[in-house]
Amino acid sequence: MKVVYAGSFDPITLGHISVIERAGSLFDEVHVIIANNRSKQHYFDISQRTELVRLSLAQMANAVVVPFEGIVADYVNANNVKAVIRGIRNSTDLEYELQLEQYMRSTTKADTVYLSPYLKDIQTSSSLVRMFLQSNKTELAQAYMHRDAYARMVTF
Repeated sequence: MKVVYAGSFDPITLGHISVIERAGSLFDEVHVIIANNRSKQHYFDISQRTELVRLSLAQMANAVVVPFEGIVADYVNANNVKAVIRGIRNSTDLEYELQLEQYMRSTTKADTVYLSPYLKDIQTSSSLVRMFLQSNKTELAQAYMHRDAYARMVTF
């Protein structure tokens, strides 16, 4: 079965990778959609984010990395996706994700599957990594990112 895990991945973190790996052990193919929300100011452009995701998932044979402009529901419908993966770290995430699930239910036939990151990665967030980067504390971001993605990121 094909599933989608969508996000801005600005940048991808070990928490994201945890969720993708867990999804990969449950489903045949995980389409990792790098969403480009034009109303959001991203730290990295979509080509940089796509490269970081590809580097982070290079060892995962059933991951398909797709940069995507548009509404994720359109991708789900056009590609006959049966489920959408959403990552949950805490109750605040759950409230937001339940709202997204209602939207997906009204626009697609896909079910939503909630997965949490591995416990060691539960407090990891892209916001935290961006804070380190914006504060010129790049080395602190290393603990929250895949080593190959981190090595590439510091060259951008």
